[in-house]
Amino acid sequence: MVDEEQEQAPAVAEQEPQDAVDPAATSAGARWRAFAERQIRTVRVLILTCIVFGVAAAAFAWTTIRVHDRQITSENRERDVARVLAAPDTRSAKQPARGGGTVTAYYSPMLSQAVVVVRSLPRLTGGHTYAFWYLDGSGTARRIGASRFDKPRNDLMLASVPASVPTSAQLEVTVESSGDAKNPTTAPLAVLPLG
Repeated sequence: MVDEEQEQAPAVAEQEPQDAVDPAATSAGARWRAFAERQIRTVRVLILTCIVFGVAAAAFAWTTIRVHDRQITSENRERDVARVLAAPDTRSAKQPARGGGTVTAYYSPMLSQAVVVVRSLPRLTGGHTYAFWYLDGSGTARRIGASRFDKPRNDLMLASVPASVPTSAQLEVTVESSGDAKNPTTAPLAVLPLG
């Protein structure tokens, strides 16, 4: 009988602390899990926020760089055009274009550059473009530029032309099916003397 009481006593002693600890451990574990889940959610939100701000910053930087590059290109172009127009040796020629509009060329032998200004040329369709050619006295054509002139700022073109041109040198404007044509393939819309 005493032996049975001794055997039951340790069992009861073991059960009582276990029952007393379990609710506290379970509560602490639940609180820890809830805290860990909140931390994980917070970290995910922070990571997502960083990604969104990073993408926004990259897009802003890219846009700023593009705008700056366009501004620099435009300023350089305006400076070069002004130099040609102000050069003491600049010559000019103007002609109505076949089909409507006018083409004017300003050429400076000293700068080896020409500015071609177009007004009211018809809008091109089907991938066609206006091509500009320098023709030396022998009739050999060299492409010096191309443009669709489909934007307001594209009403003029700056082109490099040889420094010394023969008196029979000309600038021709044609319509080509692509901007990389090697030779004129259509009758000129305008022919302007450079010599």
